Amino acid sequence: MKRRELLAGAAALGTGAALGIGPGATRAQQAPRLAAQQAARVAVGVDDIRTVDPHFSIGVGEQPINSAVYEGLARFPDGLITGENLQPSLAERWESSPDRKTWTFHLRRGVEWHHGNGPFTSADVVFSLDRVRGREAGSPFRNTLADVESVRAVDAHTVEVKLKNADAGFPGLLVNYAAGYLVCKKAIESGVDLRTRPIGTGPFRALTYRPRESFTLERNPNYWGGRPALDQIVVQFMSDASTRELALRGGELHAIEIAARQDAVDRMRRARFHVDLTAPANMFTVHFNTSMQPFGDIRVRRALSHATNRDELLAFLGRDVSQPEFSPLPTGYTGHTTDVARYEFNLDRARALLAEAGLSGGVTLNTPVSNNAIYLPPMQVIQEQWKKVGVNLELRVVDHPTYHRLIRENVAPVVIYGAYRYPLTGRLYFDQFYHSAAIIGRPTAITNFSHFTGADAEIEAARFETDAERQKQLWATVQKKIMEQAMAIPLFTRAYAMARSTKLDMGHEQKSWSFYTFTHRSRILA
Repeated sequence: MKRRELLAGAAALGTGAALGIGPGATRAQQAPRLAAQQAARVAVGVDDIRTVDPHFSIGVGEQPINSAVYEGLARFPDGLITGENLQPSLAERWESSPDRKTWTFHLRRGVEWHHGNGPFTSADVVFSLDRVRGREAGSPFRNTLADVESVRAVDAHTVEVKLKNADAGFPGLLVNYAAGYLVCKKAIESGVDLRTRPIGTGPFRALTYRPRESFTLERNPNYWGGRPALDQIVVQFMSDASTRELALRGGELHAIEIAARQDAVDRMRRARFHVDLTAPANMFTVHFNTSMQPFGDIRVRRALSHATNRDELLAFLGRDVSQPEFSPLPTGYTGHTTDVARYEFNLDRARALLAEAGLSGGVTLNTPVSNNAIYLPPMQVIQEQWKKVGVNLELRVVDHPTYHRLIRENVAPVVIYGAYRYPLTGRLYFDQFYHSAAIIGRPTAITNFSHFTGADAEIEAARFETDAERQKQLWATVQKKIMEQAMAIPLFTRAYAMARSTKLDMGHEQKSWSFYTFTHRSRILA
């Protein structure tokens, strides 16, 4: 095998560099005072968790738990999601064959699973990757590893992964995120239920779970990366935004999830809290269900595209927290293009197209919508906009889990959906939202709510295209076809928003993730 190292050793931050200590500083000036109680109390906007089994967990409120407990072979830089500058984690290094179809990972030695579950070995890696990609488990991240042909333990600390097709970026799928999280073979086979009792190798381990109240993590005393500064992290479940804000203001919490709206951001800043706006974040799109009338008629789809005013939506959300989108692949993703059909806001054109489609007298549509604060308000704005061209959009408001169930039962003529997909390319985005295999109602359904079938050839060709420019061209063609057919209305990308006390030092800049990610460097200042 021709060795090809894909990463340089990450430069270790010395204590002085991490704290910003100058050469002439005294010891008293160098070290900030720490609080006597090193317990971080944070609140997420959910009533409870569904599961913290990382191979099935998709809830926003579960993310701060999983990211503190579990690790992958590689890791993102702290606080940042990026396909570049990956760092070693449970693998100290890796290499590929010249054809990029065989990857060898050399594992870190001396790593222990939480709660006395023994050493981390290659058997855990094989078990974890096979668990994610196996159809019997039904992981929502299965497609991420669809190109894996086999996973083999060469020895206790070496793993070989063979791919069906060349993939120069394969290590980017095995990071501390979704399909890349590694689980303990021994714990699962002995009957541990990871849904509420996670067993990982990370800096924090599970202590107590109180349904509909909180999940408490404690310091992992055997963490390979160094002794965590925090004794505990208490993740409290608070679905009400006002309750979270009052608790932060009252000093009961150190950090909260806040609404990604300008008024909430401005209010927290005026109160002198740190506000962190992070990306990549969800791009929100309205999908037209072409299996239901009147959306089988392209004139109706184009009419409502013209009737949608993004500027009003951005003014409602705020310019700090949102940016307009015009393509079905979000801005910043590899393959994104702006060279697509655009349907500028034009009510007269919208009315004319509806008249051509025989709907000059108007039409009433009934569709479910989530009561979630990031879903309902934009749909209410769109409801008022479409009313101006005679389209009465009746919104049936349901709780968020019910909404996700209903839109997958193909009962919604209009679906608003917010998502980002790592890696930040066209691959998973198009596989999940615009390939015919992903159409709602099919055995292989994922999130193709529009029932679009017009770009399968390009989506499939791009999956394993090794020429980067050719791959981008294929993804550009997919975007053009989707927008030419007006299958969806890309609306905006909305940043994640969170606020924290000045006493909470994360130990890194929080540039990504939907909530704060705690590491062994995170701490509470006096």
